[in-house]
Amino acid sequence: MTGSRLKLVTGGRVLDLGGDLDHPEIADVLIEGDRIVAVGAAATARAGALEGVETIHAEGHLLIPGLVNSHYHSHDVLLRGSYEQMPLDIWGLYTHPANYRRISTQDIGLRTLLGAADALCNGITTMQDMVTIADPERGHVDAIMGAYEASGARAAIGLQIADAAGVDAVPFWRDLPDDVTQLLPGAADTSALQRLIETLVMEGGRDKIDWVLAPSAPQRCSDGLLRWVAELSAIYGLQVFTHLYEARSQVVLARQAYEGGSLLAHLEKFGLVGPRLTIAHGIWIDEEEIRRFGAAGANLAFNPMSNMKLRNGFAPIVAYDEAGAGLALGCDNCSCNDTQNLFLSMKMFALFWGFQTQAGESGAARRAFAAATLGGAKALGRAGDLGAIRPGYLADMVMIDLSGANYRPLNSAIRQLVYGESGQNIRAVMVGGEIVVRDGELLAYSNDELKQAAEDARSRMREEVEQVEARNAGMLKSLLEAYEKAEAVELPFDRFSIRR
Repeated sequence: MTGSRLKLVTGGRVLDLGGDLDHPEIADVLIEGDRIVAVGAAATARAGALEGVETIHAEGHLLIPGLVNSHYHSHDVLLRGSYEQMPLDIWGLYTHPANYRRISTQDIGLRTLLGAADALCNGITTMQDMVTIADPERGHVDAIMGAYEASGARAAIGLQIADAAGVDAVPFWRDLPDDVTQLLPGAADTSALQRLIETLVMEGGRDKIDWVLAPSAPQRCSDGLLRWVAELSAIYGLQVFTHLYEARSQVVLARQAYEGGSLLAHLEKFGLVGPRLTIAHGIWIDEEEIRRFGAAGANLAFNPMSNMKLRNGFAPIVAYDEAGAGLALGCDNCSCNDTQNLFLSMKMFALFWGFQTQAGESGAARRAFAAATLGGAKALGRAGDLGAIRPGYLADMVMIDLSGANYRPLNSAIRQLVYGESGQNIRAVMVGGEIVVRDGELLAYSNDELKQAAEDARSRMREEVEQVEARNAGMLKSLLEAYEKAEAVELPFDRFSIRR
């Protein structure tokens, strides 16, 4: 939807981390093209001297910057709501694309679109999609990019890559019976995928699409693959996103199989730990590793909803902050969170922060909002570009109706947003100066269209889902025994305790 290049958003309360967070100032926002050029009195004055300015009325609304989802996988959107109470490595055998036959290009585009619509309708304007394609074909990537462009969302896409065999990436899986190990994923030849990634990186991004690198996790990647990632990142200045210490089993594996007992040290060996690195989860990490991680200026993408649903524990977010690490927020997969809703993640961040600080302290809501905006921008290498309603920033904004029940009365915009908002009061979402969502519906596609397409896709894949579930049922007892064996290994710290 294209309108005037000049827009004045009038009468809204602009929530800015540098201003009054309880009762934000009512201020106009002037947009030229896809960027904010002035805020407040300067915006009002400049707009009055210009012709052809389109007015967007925001009286009675809170204006917040578009939220940044710093950890997400679009490849399992069609499996949302399917599973619960599963440990990470078992859940992956039900949901990872490698467990399914070749998916059509049409459904790859559809699942991407459905996830983007979910995110946009919940105020997420930028997402880091760590997407897995089972076949390294350019057509599949084009379908992903095309879906994001059709939705209007911004995306930093990383094609997830791994080459290690499953039995080498999870403790005690090598001890499983032969009839089980034969069904587990083996080592992969990633050469074709690497060539595709190199081609995409050299071509560069598009208007709202950037490329990042996405090695799945250090224990899932060979030394050669991690070396390739480090070299490509250095040559092109690319951000790197990976999983680190997501589950207790991973720190057990580190102590069993890695020099110094540290997966972080393994990444350091390749020069990957620095400002361009963002780790997802970072739960089962010790204090010394946190200090090194923070000193390097690396970033944590905290995913509290999936961390709890997959029984993984509580990340020590305050310790990361004190060490100097960047803090961002993610929603993770749709099959281990079920919605792309960063408001829920912000609330959980603030609650975790409260438990990990002293009674009587304050500021948890502010830190949660910062992680969902400026922290996410930093993780994506977009500091000064995304995450705030300020001159020079991209015009990505969310308009929230302050007449909603959770704002009656308005005592503190930041706290009532973080603890009480779920997305239900969003009236409009703007990306790059264009409104893409109004009253809960993506303007490019109706909710009815998206619903019907999703149900049709579900019907197409139902038989195969049942086959995967039947296959896994035969392995489940053995896999759970290996999981419990890893859980029984003693460790010097406990991330199942929410307190530090």
